[in-house]
Amino acid sequence: MKGFMKVFMFALLIGALASVSAFAGGNDKIRKENVAFDSDVMVDGTLLKAGEYQLRFNEGTNELTILKGGKVKVKTTGHFESRTEKARNTSVRTLSKGEVAELVGFSFGGSKQDLVVGTSTGAVTGN
Repeated sequence: MKGFMKVFMFALLIGALASVSAFAGGNDKIRKENVAFDSDVMVDGTLLKAGEYQLRFNEGTNELTILKGGKVKVKTTGHFESRTEKARNTSVRTLSKGEVAELVGFSFGGSKQDLVVGTSTGAVTGN
């Protein structure tokens, strides 16, 4: 009976440790948004045609994935920067560079943070 209790307690301990590690691994918060590009945009060297896209931003890894029709079109980095006030609506931010604008960030309606594409820092003006 003493041997059975040791084995039982050991199995219980292993099960508890496994469940804690499983929960610890899934702490990354992923924000999903649908956006529309009115014209073609360049994202990290990839040309995205005008149209509807889904964004997935992993706050734990700072990875931004842009999908169209469920297929990954581009992966890049990004980060959140604080705004002085909540954005009134969702908007795409681009910077004109030659013939095709470059994507620099997003403002999400009701959010006090802007998603900035890339690793550069700097203020993003609110709308």
